[in-house]
Amino acid sequence: MISINVDMEKYGSNDPRVLAFKALSDGKRLQILELLKARGESCCSLVGSQEPGLCACDLEESLGISQSVVSHHMDALCRAGLVLREKRGRWVYYRRNEEALARLAHSVAKEI
Repeated sequence: MISINVDMEKYGSNDPRVLAFKALSDGKRLQILELLKARGESCCSLVGSQEPGLCACDLEESLGISQSVVSHHMDALCRAGLVLREKRGRWVYYRRNEEALARLAHSVAKEI
């Protein structure tokens, strides 16, 4: 799994919820989170049939956008901790970070 250390002050806050809400403020990123619920729907042999998540190439095809645009959106979601990424061969595999999504949902329900 690729780990990225981010200076969150660079993004305007040291509160992880701010990064999460910034990441969720884009419709394509919400679509990506929905697509990442898929199990066994990847075109890549590197993703197991019962494994949640998708390869970057699956996202490109499903969303009809280029690799660079997928990469841009995935960087935002990974910076926010909402998505986990793992390099497999020459492709990158993405899956939802269910624990982080649950913590965010709990925080919203509790504080807002």
